[in-house]
Amino acid sequence: SWYLDSGCSRYTTGERFMFLDLKSKKGGLVTFDRGQKGQITRIGKIGINFSITIDNVLYVKRLTHNLLSISQLCDSGYEISFNKNKCTISQIDSYILFMANRCNNLYKIMLNELENQNVDCLVSYENQLLWHKKLGHARLISKLKKHNLIRGLPSLVFQSNSLCETYQKGNVIKSSFENKNHVSTSRPLELLHIDLFGPTRTAYVSGKRYELVIVDDYTKSTWVLFITHKDESFKVFHVFCKRVQNEKGISIASIRSYHGGEFENEQFQEFCEENEIKHNFSTPRTPQQNGVVERKNWSLQEIARTLLNDFSTPKHFWAEAVNTSCSIQNRIYLRPIMKKTPYELWKGRAPNISYFHPFGCKCFILNTKDNLGKFDSKIDEGILLGYFERSRAYRVVNNRTKIVEEAIHVKFDDKKPDKEIPELGTFFENMQVNKNQLKEDESEETKVQWDDREEREPVNRNWQMKAYHS
Repeated sequence: SWYLDSGCSRYTTGERFMFLDLKSKKGGLVTFDRGQKGQITRIGKIGINFSITIDNVLYVKRLTHNLLSISQLCDSGYEISFNKNKCTISQIDSYILFMANRCNNLYKIMLNELENQNVDCLVSYENQLLWHKKLGHARLISKLKKHNLIRGLPSLVFQSNSLCETYQKGNVIKSSFENKNHVSTSRPLELLHIDLFGPTRTAYVSGKRYELVIVDDYTKSTWVLFITHKDESFKVFHVFCKRVQNEKGISIASIRSYHGGEFENEQFQEFCEENEIKHNFSTPRTPQQNGVVERKNWSLQEIARTLLNDFSTPKHFWAEAVNTSCSIQNRIYLRPIMKKTPYELWKGRAPNISYFHPFGCKCFILNTKDNLGKFDSKIDEGILLGYFERSRAYRVVNNRTKIVEEAIHVKFDDKKPDKEIPELGTFFENMQVNKNQLKEDESEETKVQWDDREEREPVNRNWQMKAYHS
């Protein structure tokens, strides 16, 4: 049993066996029960049952009651209301988490008797912020958890957009056209919206400067394909069409784009005529008519900018940030009206995001490639650049080898470093991308998968940087 206490500044308990982990803490004395005093000796996390955990709980010797601090609950974003019979603790949107009954003039709650679905753990602000970063500084995360739309997310209470400074720096809002309140298509691939963004001022490590964004109108599933020149648009789109049509077993009915030379040409016209695809165009200088992909392109860039700025990741990895932004949006953003994520509408199952970590965070990679001695270090340091769609693996850049690689055996330090890593900060300053060193693969069409990745030759032989077509 736990008691709500307005005079207690921190969660406190004298029952050491409830702690899942404990750290030493040199604290003062706590006065309780007729002038008795107890020493604060440790701090840690308490596990009530399989679903409830409480962070930052002080262990006080000889304390005979478990106390929940009302001020600490308020700091975690909860609303607390009292009446003569009970106390209600809820989220800001009035979703009730649990209630404490009045007993002997005290408000008492039995946490171990609560049902799983009624509890959003009393976690610290730092844990809320960490998952906010893991999911690309997204909003409405509590709503996703409440309706069981994603798997792998612990029960948390998230505050509003003011949760972190990085989000505010990356979030810019302009006036927009009114959104549609109905679904205009009835199946996947009935309509694809396509748009080309670029050229970027900073080239990706493989020389890519353009991103081709494709959005399925029905599911709102999104794909980003990176290219070096505009005239590559048809080639990668042609391969993409084969890929998704084989995956879904249905044909593309129509596509919509703007009047650009990369879309309005003989190749696109012949392709559409052969496959009976209707190609619609938006009116010149009216991007609102293709607003679905325009808004998506904007949101991808906004989130990518936030991801890069959060851990001061070099801007040459902008394509990795965009690709990670796309993966996050497909898994956590709700498709309007249908109230499901694009991933679930496309794949038929809820996405699992338990393996997500903050983009650009420091990681430790197990070296399984080199023939190491018995006493050589087996760990390489690097940074996280994203996730592979075709396997449960991470995309990381290895600081020692200067290679972007696929890694499974990785440990992450999710905390933001006190200062930027010098080696990464100067990694690309003097690096010149030599396009002549990029070896074009003639069998490219057979390699392009869900996210159109293909391995490229090193773009700089001195650094041996291996880039992937994300």
